[in-house]
Amino acid sequence: MKPLETTVEEVLRNAIQAEVETRLFYQRMAERTSIHAVRKRMLELADAELVHRAKLERKYRDTVGQEPPEPKPVAFELPPEFQNLDMGRALKISLDRERDSESYFRFLAERVPDTSDLGKLFMELAEIEWKHKSDLQAEYDATVADPEQFLLDI
Repeated sequence: MKPLETTVEEVLRNAIQAEVETRLFYQRMAERTSIHAVRKRMLELADAELVHRAKLERKYRDTVGQEPPEPKPVAFELPPEFQNLDMGRALKISLDRERDSESYFRFLAERVPDTSDLGKLFMELAEIEWKHKSDLQAEYDATVADPEQFLLDI
């Protein structure tokens, strides 16, 4: 596997951008339901992304020694099948997004030495995403009575 060529500054900048994109993702999810509780939960997740962004921006300032650049504008639409979302489906989609983020950071961690600053940063970011994923999985499990529904929600 080809070694990864990047910097801690670039990784943090990209992680901040990902938080901005994920916030918009959850806001768009909130628009795809007529169920108040689902809309409320998706907006709570969107607000949590602001907290994650602030933590990454603080880490950027502490590590790089300057203010992070403004994130790039984000524009995307959800797939058309993300319509009329109930809580189970919305949580499953959210869970999948967090799982993908965790996998991405773990994949990147494998491409640099564990002891490097980059390796440590990738593992830290992966652990943050793992926590988000675990929390959503627990919420999904508590919300959906039928465990086999997890496979149907794919």
